[in-house]
Amino acid sequence: MSNDLLQEVAEAAPTTSAMPHPDPVHESRPKSACQRSVKRQATERSTAPSLVAVLPDELLLKVFSELAKLGPVVTTEEEVWQHYRFPFRTFHCPEEPHPGLRSYPFLGQVCRRWQYLLDCPESRQDLYRDVVIDFGHELITAVHTPIVWSDRRPTDKEFRDSFGATKLSAQKILDFMHQRQSVIRKVVLTNSEGYWSDEGSFVNLQHKHNFTMAHFGMMLGMMCRTLEDLHVQHCNDFFSLSNGAWSAISCVKSLKRLSIEDLHCRLDAESLKELATMTQLEELNITGEQSNDNWHVGLDCIPDEWAGMTRLTKLELRGHSLLNVLPGFLARLPLRHLDLGNCRHLNLDVIPAMTQLEVLSLSATGLAEHRDSGAPLPAAVAIRMHLPDLSKLTNLTALNLSDNRLTRVPPVLSKLKQLRFLDLSCNQELQVLSPLTVLQSLMAVRLVDLRGVHEEADMGYWTEDKCTTMKYIAGLTKKMKQRPYGCKILLDRD
Repeated sequence: MSNDLLQEVAEAAPTTSAMPHPDPVHESRPKSACQRSVKRQATERSTAPSLVAVLPDELLLKVFSELAKLGPVVTTEEEVWQHYRFPFRTFHCPEEPHPGLRSYPFLGQVCRRWQYLLDCPESRQDLYRDVVIDFGHELITAVHTPIVWSDRRPTDKEFRDSFGATKLSAQKILDFMHQRQSVIRKVVLTNSEGYWSDEGSFVNLQHKHNFTMAHFGMMLGMMCRTLEDLHVQHCNDFFSLSNGAWSAISCVKSLKRLSIEDLHCRLDAESLKELATMTQLEELNITGEQSNDNWHVGLDCIPDEWAGMTRLTKLELRGHSLLNVLPGFLARLPLRHLDLGNCRHLNLDVIPAMTQLEVLSLSATGLAEHRDSGAPLPAAVAIRMHLPDLSKLTNLTALNLSDNRLTRVPPVLSKLKQLRFLDLSCNQELQVLSPLTVLQSLMAVRLVDLRGVHEEADMGYWTEDKCTTMKYIAGLTKKMKQRPYGCKILLDRD
């Protein structure tokens, strides 16, 4: 009996001190009536449907589809940074893929109706257009799935024993994808090689599943005419060897968006030529491991065959330490978004000709507004160090120059009248010794990041120049707040 019902019974029944001694002849009558009343109320409570139970199937499916879009739980500080988002990738928002509906493995155990709605063919169009297979998440979910742990957390020993005995079956993954292949439009594969635990240790998963390059190819073959978006992250076991991964991907002619991220291996440009046959491709992202400074990863050149990608509007090539030249044909492609972050040896001569660009990210490319005095540098090195002429990129709405060697706010920014987003953070040599009239002249700007500029040795106090920098940044912040539409300036508070 529920607590609410017990409380109602207790309130309805008179206390012993208030009741007169009953007549022995009629003692059973009031007792029987009270029992019948309590039993009737209990029956009505137990048979009354819950609010969730009476939801129509269409509305319940809508709830499930919205659950699939919810991101992970974040802290208050992370929520603030996510609110102020740039249209390019930044250090503060790494954009790790979220497992989507696979984050809620217990939905099918609530009741048979929910299980049916999750599995029936009619619901697949709404629930499984996007499918995320996170190998780490799938294994952890499998460990926690037993009913015995539905209302309590397993002990450390129970978790270790269960995790040791749990393996992920490639056949089950393929069966799941095969049943939904006609409706799937986006696939995300991540963490096949392992993941970083909350304690900061790397958990190797290469012996916890049998999903190989062969299964990867079979999966793509199922959807070679329908798949539009493929995102692969932390899966170097597919690309570290010349085992045909790029050939398998290039066979999916329907792909419009392709993203391969966090590679810590060198890439063969000969193999990447095959991507040129994907004439429907609109967005391409091939990213080397961002934190890797000890060895060379990624591409060493961009294949000439990519000139045939005439629908490409977004190109992200971050973290290619061997890449040193951008081909001229990039200026002839309809590119509107270009990200070359962490390509530190790249000649950027072609950038001024790419006048159609709307988003440009040159983060951590070693750029400087002007070179420090001293011995002259080789011409090739000097070109790489200098910020390219951006004055003709008048369509730019977002610019990322963070983590470079700029010593001042580039005056050329005043020519970019449509600029809305500007990231100058982590330019540790950047000083502001006069009012920021360049930024004040940008009437369209909405978000500027000036954190981590003018860094000095920790002396316990700010030098006079540092105080001047912070004074003018604070003055800019005050003026921007007075604008009718508002403009957010991100700055250090300490």
